[in-house]
Amino acid sequence: MTLIKIIDLPRFETSSDKIAQRLQLTLTRIRLNKCLADPQNNFRLPEDFDGEDFEVLDSELLDEIELDRGDLQRIRNRADKLSRARRAAAGITHLKPEDLNRLTPALNGMKVVTAKDLNWADEVAAKLHAEMPWMKFATDHLWKVLRRIAVRGDPLTLRPVILNGPPGIGKSVWARSVAIALSVPSIDIDASKGGAGIAVAGLERGWSSSVEGQPIGLLLSKRIANPLIVVDEICKGRTATSNRGTYHAFSDSLLSLLEPATAAKWECPFFRVRFNMSHISWVLTSNVIENVPETLRSRCQIIEIPDLTTEQLQSFAYKKGSTMGLSKASVEAVAMAIALAPKVTKRRQSLRDVLRMLERAQNMDGGPRLH
Repeated sequence: MTLIKIIDLPRFETSSDKIAQRLQLTLTRIRLNKCLADPQNNFRLPEDFDGEDFEVLDSELLDEIELDRGDLQRIRNRADKLSRARRAAAGITHLKPEDLNRLTPALNGMKVVTAKDLNWADEVAAKLHAEMPWMKFATDHLWKVLRRIAVRGDPLTLRPVILNGPPGIGKSVWARSVAIALSVPSIDIDASKGGAGIAVAGLERGWSSSVEGQPIGLLLSKRIANPLIVVDEICKGRTATSNRGTYHAFSDSLLSLLEPATAAKWECPFFRVRFNMSHISWVLTSNVIENVPETLRSRCQIIEIPDLTTEQLQSFAYKKGSTMGLSKASVEAVAMAIALAPKVTKRRQSLRDVLRMLERAQNMDGGPRLH
């Protein structure tokens, strides 16, 4: 699997303890080689000596190469000085040790998931269409993107899209299904919540509520460079206020992450380190596209998803009812209720309504029969 550099930090060691260990090992080896090269000595190395396990050496030789307290103190002073210089050169003097420990494992790069081939792209699209045929416009867009990626051999990255359509038609479910089909990690961010902007970008140190954004947290925990981020209901995006009264507009937090050029050198407010976020796939959902800021719309491919028909809702009920183990009579009763519901309730029906009907039917199927 291909590795991509995500964190803009040098790879050299900055830990004072590890530098000291390296210096101790180096000095011990120098003294060992000096003793072995002295013709007045008759020291010989054992065959099982690996160059680091000095305990297997003769005790007399160990006495000759052993580091005393003065040696160790000089090494410690040198290691501390090197550590400070390296941290300053790397621009990470502001990082706490625990933060640096979180970043260090990813310095050698993160894995990137790629498309297998054209047949794989066709199979992914076919499976998604079979599961959610009413999402055909979104699936068709994905299919074309996957085929193009497969031909080029690029990382699996979907440029930002907005799925706009009525509530309760499975837009977010489809997005999560895409992540599963592509074998990439994913998270959901609800734009309608007050802290959504902070959830996306994070909040800088110095605030009591400081934290890294969820996308950064996902990268560091999974170490996959191209996860998929689902942002629900961007038409309801809100502005969050920190404990000190600073405003964090949700749309502003997203803008630099959606633009490939700025995402490639995006500076995390929490770590104050630049990350390459350009390989992340973004799927945003909306119920009313007019309520989405123009600055966001201009950065995304907008895909209109029509409402489900009665027949599509009934087809979903039959498939879902079968997987739930419902009796044929129960599923048919739900299908009939779907057909009658708009006249009775005077409102449109969604997948959420159908799921509630199926759950009630399941409870009735499993309950005691009255005689």
